[in-house]
Amino acid sequence: MTTEEQRQHEKLVAIGTELDDLYFSGRLDFDGFQALFHRALAVCGPDDDSVEMFCHFARGAGWWEWMMQELQKAASRCVA
Repeated sequence: MTTEEQRQHEKLVAIGTELDDLYFSGRLDFDGFQALFHRALAVCGPDDDSVEMFCHFARGAGWWEWMMQELQKAASRCVA
């Protein structure tokens, strides 16, 4: 693993830890979910499987749909 990959991994672990903490404390709301998801996308991009960590937490009404729309928007900015 390169130094950059290690930094990316550490950032994603920190985001995942914050996501877990908010969820298990009962404080994960849609705004927090959105903010953490956008942070993760900024770190790894839409084509990285790391954003799958959000699937378990997308339980509120409309959360899943919002997440899928964000992934599609992010992917559409990628150049083939």
